[in-house]
Amino acid sequence: MFHRPLARHRLFFAIRPPLPLARQITAAASWFETDRDKLRPEHLHVTIDILDDQDRVSTALERNLKAIGDAVEAAPFMLRFDTVVGSDRSIALRPHGENDSFAALYQRIAVAREAAGLRARDGYRSSPHMTLGYRDGAPFTQGIAPIGWTVDAFVLVHSHVGRNRHDVIGRWVLSGDDDRQLPLF
Repeated sequence: MFHRPLARHRLFFAIRPPLPLARQITAAASWFETDRDKLRPEHLHVTIDILDDQDRVSTALERNLKAIGDAVEAAPFMLRFDTVVGSDRSIALRPHGENDSFAALYQRIAVAREAAGLRARDGYRSSPHMTLGYRDGAPFTQGIAPIGWTVDAFVLVHSHVGRNRHDVIGRWVLSGDDDRQLPLF
């Protein structure tokens, strides 16, 4: 008798580039041999925080994660990638240096998640990058002309693992003040 495998569900907070920019990024990703290896523009994202995969997603878990998003306040910030890194299994855009605003957003989400009694994915360490696709190949690092945008929102994504489906189940606008910026007057 054949058994259908359990569907896996992945929940994560992320930043998504504006769709026109995501389309430009995927079109410029010429280092792939076939289009099937590239992520679709609407799936490009920068993971902020992620939970372990779930067999099912309860209403209570969704409610708790949305409450975390509701609790986070942060100012819009610039996110810029200037390096392409290829590992033996993927290719991703990465920044050359640290982004303090991204780190602060991650910290705010992580603190709220921990206060809600939820754990991050086992072994997860926040490191801003945007995976462009998957491949087999030799590792490499290459500088590129900077690609960036002003991050003005973050989202909660429900990924149906292996089904090429991402549902945005929460979205929050960044509208707080950045207390690290100096006043002009």
